Amino acid sequence: MTSTLPKGALHHSTVLITGATGGIGRAVVARCVAQGATVLAAGRDEEALVALCKIAGKSVHPLVYDITNEQAVKDAFRDIQKKVSDGLIPPLYGLVNNAGVMMESPLSVTSMDKLKLQLNVNFLAPYQHMQYAARLMSRLRKGSIVNVVSMVSEQGSAGMSAYAASKAALTGATKSLAKELSPVGIRVNAVAPGFIETPLTDHYEADARKKVLQRAVMQRAGKPEEVADAIVYLLSSQSSYTTGHILPVDGMFTP
Repeated sequence: MTSTLPKGALHHSTVLITGATGGIGRAVVARCVAQGATVLAAGRDEEALVALCKIAGKSVHPLVYDITNEQAVKDAFRDIQKKVSDGLIPPLYGLVNNAGVMMESPLSVTSMDKLKLQLNVNFLAPYQHMQYAARLMSRLRKGSIVNVVSMVSEQGSAGMSAYAASKAALTGATKSLAKELSPVGIRVNAVAPGFIETPLTDHYEADARKKVLQRAVMQRAGKPEEVADAIVYLLSSQSSYTTGHILPVDGMFTP
């Protein structure tokens, strides 16, 4: 999709990306920079963020905080607004809720701690980010939010009920907020990746990987860059008449 975008499709725009040092996160950072965006790369690992910024260039700024810490999120957005007010970065236009955690376990042995962690990272944190981002975007009546959900939440998967539930909650919020925020010029969409080659899927052994890939019509794993292309498309004005949409990036994954 990126190849069809006009060069500089995100010029004069700031995009906040959570989980920026992960497989998909790094790809989204690179794609946004290529389209002229100023990128705020968010994550907990300061060393990894600094290394990413050195590779990606001066248009990428690290934001080190824990997305599940409510006060830290609030402080991060205050910092963003200050940078905008001081003329250091363009106004916040895009938010990519990419950070996520996936823990597989059957219902009978899923602890409440594991359930709460996945809900905190995969739903509550993105929801708070959307709250603060929408306040900034609504001032200019312009913005685009893209959430990273999952085909597991769309179709279900045995042994992944907690993860699926956390991502399904984000899907529901995406569709509802698309209706709520449209009057103030903010679009809200999501991408739903299938099996993508990232650290989240590194633990799959050969036989398990083969079984999963057999469920995709394209018979292969996806690349982080393919997910990033879809995200940047939804961020850009090329999708200006699209909101409330869940875009599968899954090689036609089947139940």
